[in-house]
Amino acid sequence: MSHPVFAVVGHPNKGKSSIVATLASDDSVRISPEPGTTTECRRYPMTVDGEELYALVDTPGFQRARRTLQWMKQHETGADRHTAVVRQFLETHRGQDRFPDECELLQPILDGAGILYVVDGSVPYGEEYEPEMEILRWTGQPSMALINPIGSADHVEQWRAALGQFFKVVRVFNAVMAEFHKRTELLRAFGQLCEDWREPLARAVISLEADRQRKRRLAARKIADCLAAMLTHQVE
Repeated sequence: MSHPVFAVVGHPNKGKSSIVATLASDDSVRISPEPGTTTECRRYPMTVDGEELYALVDTPGFQRARRTLQWMKQHETGADRHTAVVRQFLETHRGQDRFPDECELLQPILDGAGILYVVDGSVPYGEEYEPEMEILRWTGQPSMALINPIGSADHVEQWRAALGQFFKVVRVFNAVMAEFHKRTELLRAFGQLCEDWREPLARAVISLEADRQRKRRLAARKIADCLAAMLTHQVE
């Protein structure tokens, strides 16, 4: 994999596609309040001046996590076999009707993508999330949890306590309201989880910051030109 790829995963309708749209700066990402809108993985590259810096993969939500984990536990022999069992699960069920969403979302992770696990911080934590978090831990891939507060209620601290048991890094990231520096903070944090990604993500941050400064200068120039035209405009 020439540059970092992140699979954005989680429960249906928890803001995964909004996270992808924000981090990839791509308005074409399909976002809907209806659960189950995303049924297939789709890759969205983040590019600056034609150079791809990193990519995000929008994935379907977990639908049968508890049964998936149950199948995996029936086939495990030890922690050293967890990733192999996940691969065995895909080989067994890919193309069948029993676990289509789980197979679809796990494939990019086993292909090398890091994990961005998204939850809604405005709803209470529940134990129904634990099977999917355990499945993600079994993949062995670098992972980060994002708490995306969609509604007005605040259960962030409850989520922090639970997510911290499964993920090394937990961040609050409002996909709609997040400022630019929040995006670069995420990239820097993820670079700390995987040594191979530290340098490319550092370069990505530098490129994104330079691009933002360039856009600011362009916007300032256009505003100045507009003001000059307004102040010197004459009507006879």
